[in-house]
Amino acid sequence: MKVADVHELVSRVAAVDTGCADRHVLEAAVAELRRLRSWLDGREVSFARSLSAVSSFPEKSLADAGRSGLRQAERIIHRAETVDQVPEFRSSLEAGRLTGAHVDVLSRTLRKLEPAVQQRLVDVAPSLVLIAENATVDEFARTVRAEARRLERDTDGLERLERQRRAVRFESWIDRETGMGRWSATWDPETMLHLESRIEASVQAMFHDLQPDGCPTDLLEKQSFLRAHAVLALLEGSGPRLGRPEVVVVIDHTQPDPGGEPSIDWGLPVELPQRVLDDLQQTANVFTIVVRNGVVIDAPGELNLGRSTRTANRAQRRALRAQYATCAIPGCHVRYSRTKLHHVIWWRNGGATDLHNLLPLCERHHQKVHNDGWLLSLTPGRTLTIRFPDGEIMTTGPPKRNAA
Repeated sequence: MKVADVHELVSRVAAVDTGCADRHVLEAAVAELRRLRSWLDGREVSFARSLSAVSSFPEKSLADAGRSGLRQAERIIHRAETVDQVPEFRSSLEAGRLTGAHVDVLSRTLRKLEPAVQQRLVDVAPSLVLIAENATVDEFARTVRAEARRLERDTDGLERLERQRRAVRFESWIDRETGMGRWSATWDPETMLHLESRIEASVQAMFHDLQPDGCPTDLLEKQSFLRAHAVLALLEGSGPRLGRPEVVVVIDHTQPDPGGEPSIDWGLPVELPQRVLDDLQQTANVFTIVVRNGVVIDAPGELNLGRSTRTANRAQRRALRAQYATCAIPGCHVRYSRTKLHHVIWWRNGGATDLHNLLPLCERHHQKVHNDGWLLSLTPGRTLTIRFPDGEIMTTGPPKRNAA
């Protein structure tokens, strides 16, 4: 972006009164702020590259000059290293067409990969620039993760898993300010999956119908409180007896791979080598769901209960888990396992407990619908429309299972 273009953008943004009530004017100003921020990110990366050449500790120089922390400065250095590897990202960043956060996505992914796979991602990264320029950071992150998984399929991933197992750590200490005991743990993906599954299953079994004394009312604090008590019960051996873990495998015909085969998503929050996934099939209850364009076309169990019961069954929860990784409201990252199934046509208004009338919502958004006048409608193709009390309307297409 030329300096004259930057001056013009600044002038236009500065000319908008902060008390402006014209939505279109405000949205245009926000869009121009994004372009300015992108340009600033690009300049910051350029200065970081130059500092790296003249400073023995460029992170500290950046942190001191920018009055930030070393962690933030380190992120800028990583950005500079990434755009050096992929010059197309540097050009787009300097032109204001993507943001530093888009570059961060690529940086983080590269650091997680084995060297051979890392280089392969660098080789194909220039083709990702156009996607980054036209996608949100979250959308771009999904694309990069999918590409990294595709490249990793040529290796079994066991070397990385062994390295992660060697990096397992656990620490405990007393917080001097609060007097509370604190833990910090780092687990390899396989162990983390096992622990998370047990904790989530324990929370559901112990607190589905009741909550312990002292449970917070704040929704996020409540979840943390319940999980802590579930961990205590598991450590003391007083928790519920848990059966085999459950895994929902999604076969998606929406976008076949280059060989024409449907994509397969294990729906796990971690990346595991294929050999480990094969072993997991022997120890877990595996349910296969087939979807196309966000709609379930085959799933085990009864998916339509009509008016016979208000409570969704496990088959319905599995089918919706195949469609949604999180709360169905756009931009919400509350995991599916922590959502409630909401009747789009309310039960008291005659709504059925059928799959086409159920939508996963976190507690906060569930309250928005029931108490704050949010009106939801859902098409057979699962296009969701939200009508807000101020007249604003938001429409989002079929769910993307890998949204998390």
